[in-house]
Amino acid sequence: MSSTNPTRLSESMGPCEAEAPENILRLLTPTTNEYSLDWRRRCLARLQKRSRKIVDGMRVKFPQAITFTDGFAGDEFTVVKRGATITFRPVGKYGHYRIRNFRDLEWSIVPETKVHRTIFAPRPSAAMPPP
Repeated sequence: MSSTNPTRLSESMGPCEAEAPENILRLLTPTTNEYSLDWRRRCLARLQKRSRKIVDGMRVKFPQAITFTDGFAGDEFTVVKRGATITFRPVGKYGHYRIRNFRDLEWSIVPETKVHRTIFAPRPSAAMPPP
């Protein structure tokens, strides 16, 4: 007959999932257990990856092309943010795609050179009336 008490998984048992929220990690006491330390490092790495800033208009590049259900495959996209919704537009193409678990994936920001319009001061002769 089985026990009525559920078995609890502790961090010292080497859990595979590393998705503990930050507030839980802050409650943990210091340890020297290698399984626990490894699990905490993996949880913190995931939290750090998920906290990367995502700005509307930024370009991101994935290490490998992502294939979508319509057959399109691409690795470089422009982020389109509308409120809490994030979609991705292929660079130089049309359409918007959703990428599941985007914050957990490996990606890098593609630096872009932005050219700003030059504004000249008015000519002094135009600012002063002739004598």
